[in-house]
Amino acid sequence: MKDVYLITASFVGEIKRDFRGYVKMAAKAGYAGLELFNCIYGGFGPQELKNYLASYGMTAISAHVNVEDTDSQLSYLAEAGCRYVVCPMLRVESRDDAYRKAELLNALGQKAKAAGLRYAYHNHDNDFDVYDGKTVIDIFLENTDPKLVTFELDAAWAWRAGVDAADFVNRHAGRFDLIHVKETSRVLGPEDDMHALFAGAKREPDGRFILTPEMEAKFKERQKINCKLGDGIINMPELKKAADAQGVKAYIVEREYAYTGDNYTTILADREYLSALE
Repeated sequence: MKDVYLITASFVGEIKRDFRGYVKMAAKAGYAGLELFNCIYGGFGPQELKNYLASYGMTAISAHVNVEDTDSQLSYLAEAGCRYVVCPMLRVESRDDAYRKAELLNALGQKAKAAGLRYAYHNHDNDFDVYDGKTVIDIFLENTDPKLVTFELDAAWAWRAGVDAADFVNRHAGRFDLIHVKETSRVLGPEDDMHALFAGAKREPDGRFILTPEMEAKFKERQKINCKLGDGIINMPELKKAADAQGVKAYIVEREYAYTGDNYTTILADREYLSALE
């Protein structure tokens, strides 16, 4: 696996505190480039960002952009050299809402295409919620135009919903340009509800939650499901086989938790694990 990217959402908050250090860390670990996140570009203009990443031998392949920010970001991302703009998630309340959101994805895909970009949708576990016999993600897959919308399968969120990521890719061959690589030690249960955990918690100016000692302890325990690649429930070799067979364009590491205790050695271990799958 030669071209592996790193999303800057990894180690949430770090990219805001030290953008340049983050880029250097990713380059040192051997990543081909970045997937940008939340309109955080280090204060660079689009061409400046492209040149800065190029100075480290990297590119920005894609960017996670909230739906409401899409229009304002398309020209920046195209000029910065991105190939994809990715919807990080959508809240869906019903089957009818899922069909409406599929049409929204088509509309955003048309805008992205006009800007020279490809639009993608990134799943979470809630995208496998079932309404009247169909999952949200199946409704999206069946009701979006493949010429306008591709998908970025997050392997861990699929498995956390109890869905085998490799089987899912095989069932929908041709729809996945991007794969988010991260590990999970188990399927999620009611005890993993983050909304309940953070209920009433205040936030720092940068968006981080201010946790009580009890919240902190529960959160740290929950984060341990983000274990080392190959040590969890995901069969990464099978996922790679399925994804490669259907023409995936890039693998993107997302690391929610530094299981080694250090950000750099964690993403380095992820990169080395993926290199061994070649």
